[in-house]
Amino acid sequence: MAVIEKTIKTDLDAMNDIRVLLEDAGIPALITGEIRIIQRRLDSAKEDCVINTLLWDADQFQGGVFNINFHVPNLSGQVGENPTTVDKTQPDVDRMGELGKIAVAALDDHHVYVYSLIPRNSGPVVGNL
Repeated sequence: MAVIEKTIKTDLDAMNDIRVLLEDAGIPALITGEIRIIQRRLDSAKEDCVINTLLWDADQFQGGVFNINFHVPNLSGQVGENPTTVDKTQPDVDRMGELGKIAVAALDDHHVYVYSLIPRNSGPVVGNL
């Protein structure tokens, strides 16, 4: 009789699986920064991708909720609604959207022997930096 061993992945294992898929999709060649787990480098002003876990369980069939955030430098020299504002930058929404679409395409309905990925929500694109 064959013995089936239970293998539980940690959330770090799962985030690394997602990172590999993003690397295979060519994301590192498209960004000036890097793909990171949990947080980006301190004071990074590059385009970075950060993978984090919001929920991860240890049930027989493991499931989790992850987020993938793209951080891109703001566009400088922008005109704001408030003429007295000091910050003359605005989020590069187009670039964040472009990178987000590539990530969703790489992860959408991805199935392998040990896991499957189905995006729940591509979420809104918000500014940073």
